[in-house]
Amino acid sequence: MAQPESLEALGAFAEAAQDLVTAGLERSLGRNFACADICNQAAEKALQAVSIVQQGHRAPYNHDLAELGSLVGAPAEILAALRDLTRFHPETFYAHTAPELADDAVSPEEVDACMTEAKQVLRWARAIVMAA
Repeated sequence: MAQPESLEALGAFAEAAQDLVTAGLERSLGRNFACADICNQAAEKALQAVSIVQQGHRAPYNHDLAELGSLVGAPAEILAALRDLTRFHPETFYAHTAPELADDAVSPEEVDACMTEAKQVLRWARAIVMAA
């Protein structure tokens, strides 16, 4: 029988995977910032799933994804993706961009990069979560 921590980690990872599907839908609708923001959320949930596996609990909430990635021992290429995704957290993004301009402020190329980076983070996290 699976341990409660394993089930919690799987649940957190499943939420991350569902967020990635939602991000793809937002991209197809041309909602660029919404897509980037949800990619950020997917990565954060995947990191929390890894934390649950490693520590038995979620890491303290921190929207600096690279810092959270460092806490769970993410490799350099994952940390680079996390640094890029962090800029799309709403608190960070809206500090410099009016909400009504958000979708126009994120280019289609940035959206594609966010999707690629989020997928990269989820692939890395999946290996850890599924091995638990």
